[in-house]
Amino acid sequence: MKYTIAQLLDIPKLQTILDSLYEVSGIPSAIIDLEGNILTGSGWQDICTKFHRANPTTEKFCIASDQKITSGLQDQQRHVQITCPQGLTDTATPLLIEGEHLANIFTGQLFLHPPDRQHFLLQADKYGFETASYLLAMERVPVISQDKLDQNLSFIANLTELLAIQGLTQLRSLEVQECLRENEERVQQIIASAQEGIIVYDCGLRFQVWNRYMEQMSGYRAEQVIGKRPGDVFPMLERAGVVERLKRVLAGDDVSSGEVELELPGSGRSIWHADTLAPLKNAGGEIVGVIATVRDITERKHTEEQLRQALKMESVGRLAGGVAHDFNNMLTVILGQAQLAQMKITPDHELWQSLEQITTAAQRSGQITRQLLAFSRKEIIDPRPVDLNQLVGEAQKTLLRLIEESITLNFCPGADLWSVKMDPSQVDQVLVNLAVNARDAMPDGGLLSIHTENVHLSQKSCQYLRDALPGDYVQLVVSDTGVGMGEEVLEHIFEPFYTTKGLGKGTGLGLATVYGIVRQNGGFINVYSEVGHGTSFKIYLPRSSSAAPAEAQRRCTDVRIGTGTVLLVEDNDMVRTVTRSYLEELGYRVIVADTPRHGIDICTSRANRIDLVLTDVIMPGMSGSDMVHEIKGSFPEVKVLFMSGYTADLVARSGVVEEGMHFIQKPFDISTLSVKIEDTFLSDD
Repeated sequence: MKYTIAQLLDIPKLQTILDSLYEVSGIPSAIIDLEGNILTGSGWQDICTKFHRANPTTEKFCIASDQKITSGLQDQQRHVQITCPQGLTDTATPLLIEGEHLANIFTGQLFLHPPDRQHFLLQADKYGFETASYLLAMERVPVISQDKLDQNLSFIANLTELLAIQGLTQLRSLEVQECLRENEERVQQIIASAQEGIIVYDCGLRFQVWNRYMEQMSGYRAEQVIGKRPGDVFPMLERAGVVERLKRVLAGDDVSSGEVELELPGSGRSIWHADTLAPLKNAGGEIVGVIATVRDITERKHTEEQLRQALKMESVGRLAGGVAHDFNNMLTVILGQAQLAQMKITPDHELWQSLEQITTAAQRSGQITRQLLAFSRKEIIDPRPVDLNQLVGEAQKTLLRLIEESITLNFCPGADLWSVKMDPSQVDQVLVNLAVNARDAMPDGGLLSIHTENVHLSQKSCQYLRDALPGDYVQLVVSDTGVGMGEEVLEHIFEPFYTTKGLGKGTGLGLATVYGIVRQNGGFINVYSEVGHGTSFKIYLPRSSSAAPAEAQRRCTDVRIGTGTVLLVEDNDMVRTVTRSYLEELGYRVIVADTPRHGIDICTSRANRIDLVLTDVIMPGMSGSDMVHEIKGSFPEVKVLFMSGYTADLVARSGVVEEGMHFIQKPFDISTLSVKIEDTFLSDD
């Protein structure tokens, strides 16, 4: 048995009972367990303890008597009675609980007949006992008749039966307690190892349970919160309505699940958690507390935020894409006709300024459309390996014209910078938008810093950077010493049409465009700012496996006069008219077609030698790409330049972007068209 007799019986009470029995009967007794531990003792006699068991010779007689008693008890006798060689009588009664022998109740030492004084005088002389003390000890040994001893043994037998019942009752109680303790430990293990937070509040809404998950999620150990109220540790729970919901649960109301942003005091971190609340009831059904299960949903919230951002981008993209084609066609006509008109007059003409304003307005309108498309990642781009140091260096003159003279521009290029794959024009857009943002943040002047460097992001470091993935990146940092931004502004900083500038001073697309361009190129952007302490934008662009060209790309905007025959295929009458005029001004012979089929018929006519096909991408009946494929079947050497006002996804589905063909985005002016045509003629395809 796993429990001792001392754990199953009330030993102090037994001592009292046997003391009383000794006072009434004069019969000594003791309870001794099987290991020899004396649990009780009443009326023990000095003749045994001080003389017989203290002498090595007489002790052997005592041991022999003990062995005889033990042997008898092992034979499952109800009582064992022996008389030792010194004439003393002992009895033993086994004490069994649930059938297991745990201890013995001894009675004795006693005489069944008056002792022979002469015999004990001889004993004293033989074993060297002090005679007077030994005889006095003998005289104190009770003399009990066998009948009286049998009555005592009957009482002892009844007592053992009662003790067996008491011991069994206590055994069952201990087993129940142990079972409860094991269950409690098991529950504690389950609570501790649960993969969600478990909190228990008492009726005073004080924390009673705070499991390991909550410790890991919050950074607070159980001992830091147990016994405290929610508002004492997390004041924001009061503001978020959590305490009110807990009170409603205590009142017996049904409370729905909630989602709460928890700011962790002292850490600057915040986490989102979802909780479910339920009443804690006692055995009588009374509500005595609240049980809360908590899950960390921070990652889910971030994912939802990314999804919302993506949906916003998609919505803007759909909006932009829906109007881009027609809008760009109209801007092409407006810009083209204004430029053509300017080419027929001198700058001192009374209409020159009006035409100049029309041209500027058309160009700015085109930029707004491109910003919308860039934000929604639908802008048509031509990514290639580039050196950011080179591009930033080339852009410095442009940036200096944008910022005020009171602002100092400082560029610190990183050494041995890796190349990134990106459209150079998009790098310009990013730099210009960030520079304008910095300029507006420093009305009284300041420092605009740009620096680049190579960085490697590990899995661990990505945990602290939004949208980050492990890998090699080129970091572009644009910082200012301006007024800075608060948390509320930072939350919306990259949203389209969000601006803190006054009416008419900003479109709210600048930083949204930057965000869209960076994400379109596989990178991510983080912003760090405090009110009064400036702002820093950190852009991470993936390292390109290819090196950037040794020389800078030629960026010439001069009008190039050319020669040759151009087949212009465009279904929009006004765009066709203005584009034809552009081409004729540039010195080209122009043949026009209003449908792809008409364009094919023109090419197959032996009377026409075509040097370049300038065609719209998407037209009724047949796409420009399909038309070109058919034309090249007969005239593989013909050069092709595509143009479109549609968004990148629609153009890509037409096979233009994938095949790497030459492309010009509407609206375009005459100088851009001239350079594109020259590049097409100079290409190897």
